[in-house]
Amino acid sequence: MSVAELKERHIAAKATVNGLRERLKQRRQALLDTNVVGYANSHGKTAISLGATDLVCCRTMLGHTGKVYSMDWAPERNRIVLPKMGV
Repeated sequence: MSVAELKERHIAAKATVNGLRERLKQRRQALLDTNVVGYANSHGKTAISLGATDLVCCRTMLGHTGKVYSMDWAPERNRIVLPKMGV
């Protein structure tokens, strides 16, 4: 293969990748139709207010940045647990 052919293939591959990246971005944007507050309000739920003493930290994960991406009830149903986010 000549250098010119390689450059053409590289340009074509970049165009394909950029097109796929744009399609993925549009697909993700289509899925982000609501947030937690909007979803709860649409189902007749209201926010609850928690005081500083209402929640107790059982364990702090090492390297946890304080960002919460999701949470769920523990199997015992008396604790809220957060997933470990792999970086």
